Amino acid sequence: MALCAAIGFTGLTTPTAFAADKDEHKEHGEKKGDTKIPATAEGILKAIHEKHAELTKTVAAKKLADVHHIAFAIRDLSKALPPKAEATKKTQVEGTVKNIAKLAEDLDKSGDDGDQAKTEANLKRLDGVLKVLSAQFEHKHKE
Repeated sequence: MALCAAIGFTGLTTPTAFAADKDEHKEHGEKKGDTKIPATAEGILKAIHEKHAELTKTVAAKKLADVHHIAFAIRDLSKALPPKAEATKKTQVEGTVKNIAKLAEDLDKSGDDGDQAKTEANLKRLDGVLKVLSAQFEHKHKE
């Protein structure tokens, strides 16, 4: 009986945003958790940088069907950063992560639509937001 209560309780506390993420991944044949999240902020930022380089090459090669996988990986990686931010910068990092999530959606849409120009424009916007994100953690690299 306690097990049933625990299962029921966890079902009630599942955020709807997680369900939306799950549906979004399912739509593209992805499974939540495909992206391995490093344990440190530095590791996450490095993984984001690598995925960003991959995304840049993918867009340049006009392989728009692959854009959403990479954009969502960047989004998933960035979502792990707010708890690792300094308390004084946590709100800023959360805002930046929301911007990255929105841009991942925009990249997904423009890529799925086969719109090269719009995908390039969305990538350029992501470039700027990722620079902001890196700057928000820059102090940790100087220690």
